[in-house]
Amino acid sequence: MALSGFLSFFNLKNIQIFLLSHNDIFAQTPGYIKIELKNKYFLPCFLIRIRLEDNEIILPFVKDKILVNLPVIFQKRGKIKISEIFVSSYFPFYFFKRILRLPIDYEVIVFPKPIKCDFSNLLNEGKTKLETTLTRGSSFEGEITGVKEYSIQDPLKYIHWKATAKTSELMTKEFSPYRGNPVILKLTDFQGDIEQKISKTTYAILSLSKKGIPIGLKIDNTVYKPDLRPTHIRKLLYALSVY
Repeated sequence: MALSGFLSFFNLKNIQIFLLSHNDIFAQTPGYIKIELKNKYFLPCFLIRIRLEDNEIILPFVKDKILVNLPVIFQKRGKIKISEIFVSSYFPFYFFKRILRLPIDYEVIVFPKPIKCDFSNLLNEGKTKLETTLTRGSSFEGEITGVKEYSIQDPLKYIHWKATAKTSELMTKEFSPYRGNPVILKLTDFQGDIEQKISKTTYAILSLSKKGIPIGLKIDNTVYKPDLRPTHIRKLLYALSVY
């Protein structure tokens, strides 16, 4: 019994945990947070259980340092503050359950749960379409149609290095035009209570972006102009998540 308690104590004593990046997480939808575990002791750790909120994962063996994806599901949208994570183990003989509480400072942005809906009327009716000053050739979508001189608005990942080397000027790729007219969405475009409207707007944003249609959003007095870049789509989802 004493040996079991001694081993279980040292099994957790030298564990360090760091919460790293996470994928786009939507409410009531499986996602993951990447976690780094470090074992500072020369002996391996066994049967490590990690619990975060109501989510947990069991690792049979940790020798030095490993990266794992902790599956998570959050029920509500918005900013989730995580202040602690629990590490436990029944090692070695299930006589004791050692629990280690580790304070952390981590924030997760949980996007609204997408609810499937019909938004075809928004594409057929002119009320939500917007004449904008967007250059149709700067959509960053579709086939590459040529190269142009770099401007500060162009993402660095689209730099055309071969053309840059030939001209000694920084050049970026040009892409084919948008596949659809820009659309600005409003919560009032959808039926239901406020949460249903937010979830349906989320679904429309994700669906339209996959179709290559630039999306904007109007929330109260704030207007986000239509765009298709991933950073813009996340900005729209963030605005809905904290509304």
